[in-house]
Amino acid sequence: MALVHCPKCDKRISDKAEVCQFCNHVLVADPEKLDSERRINRIKKASNLMTQSFVALILFIGGLAYSAWYSDDGTSTDKIVAQVVTAISFVWYLITRIRIMLFKRDKK
Repeated sequence: MALVHCPKCDKRISDKAEVCQFCNHVLVADPEKLDSERRINRIKKASNLMTQSFVALILFIGGLAYSAWYSDDGTSTDKIVAQVVTAISFVWYLITRIRIMLFKRDKK
């Protein structure tokens, strides 16, 4: 008996199981179908990570531009909000890029 990854939730389950005990996904006996589902899920996850990265980058650039050019005073509320958005989106971007690197390194 070997442990394999569920194509839906990616948790380790028995290769003899007919249904995943974690997500109740019905496992198919065809190995080609399993590989296909695994590839599709991997592409979806990569796409999701890239989308998060782009959104964080856009928020970072937008917050930076707004706080630099469009705010009047250094203590105005909108400038402080723009700076907070800039800081949060920068950290979000860095974390997402690290997750992308780890995802690319992991070849299941």
